[in-house]
This record gives sequence, structure tokens and C-alpha cells, in this order.
Amino acid sequence: MRSRVIAAAVFSMGLAGVSHAADVNEQGAKELRNILTHSLSQDLARSDFVTVKTAGDQYEITYDLAKFFDKINSSAFSVTGFKPLSLFAQPVEQGRWHVTGDNSLDVALHSPTSDIAYSIASSSFDGVFDPAIEMMRSMGIKSSGVKFSSAGGGQKSGRKIDASIDSASFAHTVTDSSEAGKVDLQLQGTLQRLHEQVTLRPDAAPITFSADSVDTNLTATSLPVKDLRALIRFFVQHVKAKQLSQSGSEKFEQLVHQALPVFGSLGKTVTVNSALVATERGKVGVKRIDYSFKMDGLTKASNVNLELRAEQFTPDAGLVPAAFMPFLPAMVDVQLGVPNINFSGLIDAGLDSIVARETPVSGEALKRTMFPSGYGTLEFPKISARSDVYDVEVSGELKGSTKPHSGFSLQATILARDLDKTVAAMQEAAKTQPRLNSVSFSLIAAKGFAKTDPDGRLRWDVTMDEDRTVTVNGQVMKKP
Repeated sequence: MRSRVIAAAVFSMGLAGVSHAADVNEQGAKELRNILTHSLSQDLARSDFVTVKTAGDQYEITYDLAKFFDKINSSAFSVTGFKPLSLFAQPVEQGRWHVTGDNSLDVALHSPTSDIAYSIASSSFDGVFDPAIEMMRSMGIKSSGVKFSSAGGGQKSGRKIDASIDSASFAHTVTDSSEAGKVDLQLQGTLQRLHEQVTLRPDAAPITFSADSVDTNLTATSLPVKDLRALIRFFVQHVKAKQLSQSGSEKFEQLVHQALPVFGSLGKTVTVNSALVATERGKVGVKRIDYSFKMDGLTKASNVNLELRAEQFTPDAGLVPAAFMPFLPAMVDVQLGVPNINFSGLIDAGLDSIVARETPVSGEALKRTMFPSGYGTLEFPKISARSDVYDVEVSGELKGSTKPHSGFSLQATILARDLDKTVAAMQEAAKTQPRLNSVSFSLIAAKGFAKTDPDGRLRWDVTMDEDRTVTVNGQVMKKP
């Protein structure tokens, strides 16, 4: 749906400056076209890339994206297959516009490294644009028959991706934020019957992924809509530029700083239902996968957190040796976080490099910029796994220095329930997998260091200093 995004972006930038009249007429169509093209380059504005005509009580806006890409195609890439896309804009109350459209898509992109094809059998668009905030207040997109394919060229020859989606729907709403001049965004999306096949090389069997449905929810708070709009307008106006001028680079730096921290918070959740991965060795199903991502705005001390949870793994018979089947988890939950990331400093470093036309910043310099305290921390509030024979949970944090060849420290708590059942299962499995005997012996030894919590779980509080001294429940262990 990228073409629809391009059209909607250009369209909404134009409508931001429209003061429509109650009547729809030819003069209004002419004025609307002039406003829709004022942010474009002169050659695009003078072309028939955008046309506007009256259609009853609304305006029909046609985007001939083939002419748009003719202007920016080069020897590096070309886009073909676009047919004109139509949107209808009807003036409604409070100075807003009701925008609709119904189109199909079948395009191809060619470059020296890949050939990409993308098609949508049908796609409908319905929303309300608000010039006061320069955004769609509400928007819904429904599509069916979505197909995508990619074939690698050159060094990537033999790599192929084929994907299809029976139907897709997306909807978003925008409300005024508690901060003046900013808005909050909420977006929901659903994909039905997703199927993807990946081939990494000509002599390799493909890997297939499928899912009954994929549900996505995204929220963003305190978006500075006018500053973000200025950035989009800058990109559109400089779409053909291979390199920004000195003044252009400085203007870009100014626009980015005005938009920071871009958002107050960003959160995303994804739920995959009835997932299936198939390789030449067999298939593995997962009943449900939940993923969530949260972060603060791009500040000097941003926090990033993510969680991945999966339930009910069902591998093909024989794919996992029988001795290991009892240890296949019924549930896995991994929660990770990285606090105090200096994203603002990273952006400044990148902008300074662009303005000064210097070489990219080194990896070591980026690490020092990201973590000015000299240490980066990986938090794991919860990593847990459960099956019929074990129930284990780990929490803590890992801290490492940004200096080359430096050490790290660890603080962790390990909790286990029914360890005797785990040992018994391990000893049973060792009858056919003798190497598991050492694991059962290690578990028995670990039990001797454990404490017992009020809920009956065994606890091990583990620390490791940068000098690699390990302590378990207050007892200093031999250095590894």
C-alpha cells in the first residue's frame, strides 16, 4: 500500500492549506490542484501528476504515480506498472474533508540487486482530514488479494520471497494531546491468512511461514504534527537530490531538532495466531505469539522495553527426539529492557556528520554517545519457561562497559518450582541420551545452594563482578 501512502501524504500536505467553500466548482478544483502541488518540485507541479475535477458535491483528485516515478527513476532503480489512483474529497463541517477512494495496484520495481512485484486486487480508503492538525483525524483502509514477490539479482541471485495476504484492514484515530499543538495516535491492523515462502539460494529448499491472522496495535503520544509535516515536505521537495547542499543540510538539521523528541511514548503490540514454520526437515506450529515494544521519545535518556511470549509448540513427529519432548516448553516469556539510551546524542552525531560532510561516525564513538555514563545495561525483568516437568524464571540485569575489551557484571535471581520432577525427567531422558546425566548431576548440586521462598519455589541469587567473581546466595564460588 506504499503508493496509497505517497498519495495520502502529498494530498494531506495540500489540504492543510485549503480554505474550502461550501460549493464545489471548477474554480475550487483549480485552486485545490494548485495547493496540492505547491510543495512539489517545479517539474512535478507542472506535469499532470495531479489532476483535480469536480464530481457532484466532491472533488476527484487523480494521482498518476507513473509520471511521479518517471521523474525520479534512474539507472539505479525504476518503478513501472502504476495506473492512476483516484481519491475523492468532500468538504464537511468544521473545515474538514471527507476523503474516500477505491483502487487496485500492480507495480514492479527493478534495481541491480532485486526485482520486486507488489499487487493488491482491491483497496478502499475512507477517512476525515483535519487541516487544523494537518492529519487524518480518522482513516480506514481495507484491502484484499495482496501479493508480494522479490527475486535477488547480482550477488543475491537465487534469493526469492513470495508472500500473500487474503485480506488486510487498518484503522487509525488521532486525538488532541494534553500538550498544545501535539496529538496522540492509535492504529489497529489485522492481516488474515498470511503466507510467506523464502528461498535463500537456488539449491536450498524454501522456508515457509504462515499464520491464520496477525493483529497489530500501535500508539504514539505527543506527536508534533506541524514539525513532522515540515520534515515530510522537505523530503518531497528534495526527492531528486543525490546530496543536500550546505544550506539544505543545515535546514534539515533545524527541522529535525524542531521535531524532537518526535513522540512522548511509542508502544506496539503484535499477536500472531496459529503460526506455522515449515522447512525441509519438518514443521513447527505455535498456537500464539505475542510481541510488545515500548519506548520513550528520542531524548538523552530514553528507555526501550520489549516482550516476546509464545504458547503451545507443536513440532512434527520425529522432529524432536522423544527423550527431549517432555522439555519442550508449553510457554516461553522473555522480557528485556535497555534504559538510559542517549538517542538525542545519536541524532546530533548523525546530523553533524551530514552538515560537515564527514565520514560516518565509528561504532565505538556511537557506543560512547549512546551510553555517556560509560556503561550500558540490559535488564531482563522476566525470562520464564514452563512445561509439564519444569517451571523456571530468571530476572536481573547485565551491565557492560562501552570501553573495548572490557568486562561485564551480572545480577540475577533464578526461581524454580518442582525441581525434583525436573531431575527425575532428566534422569529418565538420560537412559537414551547419556549426555544428560551431567545435567541432572548439575541440577542436584545446584539444589544444595538453593533457598526456599514462601511459595515453595527454590531461589538462587547470583552475582558476577567485572573480575568474574561469582556469588550464589552469598557464597563465593570459584572464578570461571
